Amino acid sequence: MAGVSTQAGAVSVGSTAETFTATHTITNGLGTNVIGTSMNNAGGHILTAGASQSAIYHDYTTVKSWADMAIDLGWMHAVDWVQLNVTDSGTYKIKDEVIGFRNVAGSSSGNNNAGTVYNEYTPMVLDKTIHTAFTIWSLTGSAFTSSGSSNNPVTAQSPLSYGYAGGTSNNQMGFNQVAAPSATNNSNFLTVGGVSGIVGYSNSGISGWVNGNGDLVGSGSAGASSGTNADGFLWTDLTLDLAAGSYILAIGGSCVDLVNCGPYQTKTATTLATGVQAVSKAYGTGWHELTVTSVPVPGAVWLFGSALAGFAGMRRRNLAI
Repeated sequence: MAGVSTQAGAVSVGSTAETFTATHTITNGLGTNVIGTSMNNAGGHILTAGASQSAIYHDYTTVKSWADMAIDLGWMHAVDWVQLNVTDSGTYKIKDEVIGFRNVAGSSSGNNNAGTVYNEYTPMVLDKTIHTAFTIWSLTGSAFTSSGSSNNPVTAQSPLSYGYAGGTSNNQMGFNQVAAPSATNNSNFLTVGGVSGIVGYSNSGISGWVNGNGDLVGSGSAGASSGTNADGFLWTDLTLDLAAGSYILAIGGSCVDLVNCGPYQTKTATTLATGVQAVSKAYGTGWHELTVTSVPVPGAVWLFGSALAGFAGMRRRNLAI
């Protein structure tokens, strides 16, 4: 799939043009909504990439699904899980880029909890600083399956079905973004899920903090970088060597400090009986675009190798003489 553009206006994949519209949908040339799907697998969430085939995928990311201040871990039920099947061993660039706002209409003020609390919202602030991040793990086989456009399809192999104990505590939904799951951190994710180890991660958010598993979270593994696109949204990428096989990615927002994390409303909750107020933020989300492309070996490398081979041959001939 040649010609992948990362601009928010239009994305060209082969002969199919996708357009990101003001109504927060991405449609292809036939007018079909492609949010939550990959461009090379109609089932969505499963990508294939190789030396001659790039992969592209669209969905939404929440501002604190990869990293959250309350538990210093990601949220298994909120990140976007994508399987990547690599057909050819080589060097690949994995890039996740925010390409527009989603869910920024805002909530209306009013009573809830049977009228005992009054929630007052300010207008939505269209902050573009949605800090995208992702982690990639290797799989022992093609263990992840999904269907439709749901972020977290519950299947026998889905991370949602085995990633937390009991499914009742958000704290137990955390996963380790920067190391393989351990006996103290969702060991079932490592064993039942077929995850055989971490490959790397890339983080456009704050670095230098220690997560709930005691691991120092930086800006990413070797080969990671981040930046801002022409529309003012953030991207993060990771260039690394991948062997042919299956991998799984967790994609989400890295908002560990809850400051400058994306579109938000200020929410003031007033308990009517006591007048006690609590102020917090209610966040919107953003559309993200994931691309996986093979990085070709520069031609100069092949020329350099040929030159070395030539020098070696000359040396052998001189030695023979």
